Amino acid sequence: MVSSGGSGADGGTTGASDGGGAPDGGASPDAAPSAVAVAPPGTTGPLVAVVEPDYASWGQRVVAALLDNAILAGVTWLALGPQFRVPTLTPGWGSAAEDAAWSGGALVLVPIGALVVLLVLQALTGWTPGKLVTGIRVVREDEHRPAGLWTTAARWALHLLDAIFLIGYLRPAWHAKRQTFADSIVRTVVLREVLDLPRRPRIVLYSAALVTCALGLGYGYVPISSGSAADVADDSPLCEIQTPEPTLVAGEIRPAGSVSIDRDRRLWTVRETRTTHPGAVLTWTSDPSARDTEYRVELDARPGNGERVVISRSWYIGTSDADSWTDDEEFTHTRTIDADGDTHDVQVDITDPGADAALAALDSQPWIDVRLLADGDVLASCGGTVTYTEAPRD
Repeated sequence: MVSSGGSGADGGTTGASDGGGAPDGGASPDAAPSAVAVAPPGTTGPLVAVVEPDYASWGQRVVAALLDNAILAGVTWLALGPQFRVPTLTPGWGSAAEDAAWSGGALVLVPIGALVVLLVLQALTGWTPGKLVTGIRVVREDEHRPAGLWTTAARWALHLLDAIFLIGYLRPAWHAKRQTFADSIVRTVVLREVLDLPRRPRIVLYSAALVTCALGLGYGYVPISSGSAADVADDSPLCEIQTPEPTLVAGEIRPAGSVSIDRDRRLWTVRETRTTHPGAVLTWTSDPSARDTEYRVELDARPGNGERVVISRSWYIGTSDADSWTDDEEFTHTRTIDADGDTHDVQVDITDPGADAALAALDSQPWIDVRLLADGDVLASCGGTVTYTEAPRD
């Protein structure tokens, strides 16, 4: 405490006079400037130094967010697989396709539960595993204590504002209090702060946080993928067809297709994702007099144990006016013109990316119905359960 006019031991005044000079009243040019503030006249009691809060840097916040989101990504991958959307502590504007990817049944509650746990930890302590590792903490701006459940939930939802062009997430890089828009609205700040605990429990908590973040990075962000395919088995249905009309003299239809198998290895776990691609192989011979006939192939597919068709496709094959070979993204058609009869070999498959959501509903033994049409009329059809046997093609 500083006195403005206290007496020294010899009855003289102290050196903390208004002039800040030496004890004899003269100024000392070599004296260091005082770092102690002088209390205004009439002030009693000790002076309290004002300490500026130690706000977390933008880089620390980014690293903490990456670690926490890695934990959520790892939990999602373990529970649902790689094709599902990952919840996050820093939400953004997702596409409709990503939103639709939440159709994971009851297991979808596992990553949602992990998100809730992280939010509750942050609400009650200010820390999450990622924030603990990076040494930062979310607290109330005015009281520097944990924000609480409602404020934390509101802050999480308001991060959608920060996601607009990422301006809010970048704002801590230049803002005086290092706040995002969500922080400013709910009046929270992120400070540099470490656990104030005895040595042993502090080591245990930091070790647990480090292990959790490491597992999150391994399961969430470090995939080692491989792939293979399963072709249709030889015992799939085969329908021989004959018609009295010159449009189609004789031929056969076999439901076919394939199953693509993607294997995603992360740390000690391998997840396998199978996607069924229904298809068919058609071969027929037509009379030379029917070369201006326009052919079309239609296919419906449903799970082997279900009655609802989950995907349908139609392919325009064209006419048979010349030898040709057509290689489309989803079908091939080879036409051989001969005086005794024209031969057609067609293979169709549903492989377009837009069909992934519907194909996911098929099992590895789907029921496939195939129809061959000529000038809009059904000439022949074939249907049955198709079994696929794996043939690795890494």
